[in-house]
Amino acid sequence: MCEGSNHAIVYGASGLIGWSLVNQLLRAYPHVGSFSKVTAVTNRPLNFSESYWPEPESDQPALQLVSGVDLRRGDGTTLAELLKHNMKDAQSVTHIYYLVFSAVDDDIEEVATNRHMFENVVDAHGLISPNLQFVAFPGGTRGYGIYSPGGTFTPPLHEEMVKDLPADYAKTVVYPAYRQLLATKSEGKKWTWCEVCPDAIVGFTPNGSQYSLALHWAQYLSLYAYNHGIGPYAQESNRATVEIPFPGNAAGAGSLFSPVSSKTIARFMIYASLHPEVCGGGRLFNIADNQIPSTYGDLWPKLAKWFGMVGVGPTDVSPAQDNILKVGEVPETTQTLAPGDKGAPAVGHCPTPA
Repeated sequence: MCEGSNHAIVYGASGLIGWSLVNQLLRAYPHVGSFSKVTAVTNRPLNFSESYWPEPESDQPALQLVSGVDLRRGDGTTLAELLKHNMKDAQSVTHIYYLVFSAVDDDIEEVATNRHMFENVVDAHGLISPNLQFVAFPGGTRGYGIYSPGGTFTPPLHEEMVKDLPADYAKTVVYPAYRQLLATKSEGKKWTWCEVCPDAIVGFTPNGSQYSLALHWAQYLSLYAYNHGIGPYAQESNRATVEIPFPGNAAGAGSLFSPVSSKTIARFMIYASLHPEVCGGGRLFNIADNQIPSTYGDLWPKLAKWFGMVGVGPTDVSPAQDNILKVGEVPETTQTLAPGDKGAPAVGHCPTPA
């Protein structure tokens, strides 16, 4: 097919990466004419007026928004019928961007649930989209075993390491199941696929995200600033310099991670899908904004400055206490408190920072 007839469908279009993918496609990345149609699919309700995507223009792809699609229901045939009745030109889809994830308390059940959803998508388009060319999805550093205490591999993490993930851990992570699914489903077909692997994602969602660390930082820092007389709604103060310590220990402040913007991820996924000859075949790509990793110790002063404060290092942590835990471990004294338990904050209220 010629490039101008490309039709992208984005599942999970209101999430961190999905929203950015639609945004970049509508802004005609990588150039005008790369795609003629974009279909944004969400489970949660979303109106275009609340999406913050660019207003329609003559040189951008035509957008259709399909909400209320629960991929957990039924099978590929069920989804195929739903798509045919709720979207235009389902048969013309050429590129699938899959950004859906459903968290489940039990790891094995989580893998089964998410594999089932992805299989529904692949099977549905196998029935209704004969011109499918590419499928792209994001993995994550969980696929390198970082949830195991102390980690599984010694950083830096390289793509080939995922093949050596211990079997007892691999069965608790959905990414290996995705790879097996796509390898099997694409065999003998005209389409191919790839996976991208981000670490910490920096992005935007129109309807919020429980995974938004930026929101948690903003709540904490804004409350701290307010309680110390800083901010438009704070009571008058002498505006003395307010220092705010990093809310963790030195090991946490010094831990390396690789932030990446959702824009970078979206653009690379689009690029990869348009270059199957070099990016297809089930290739995995680590992705970051910079080759050099960051630490929260470096970022903390910059975050605090946004709220009119001076960010400083952690306090009152002895070296012995600081180094006793491995990455992924929590103190034995840590406990989960349900709403209503003694010591638990009331539902709907945040503990106020000192």
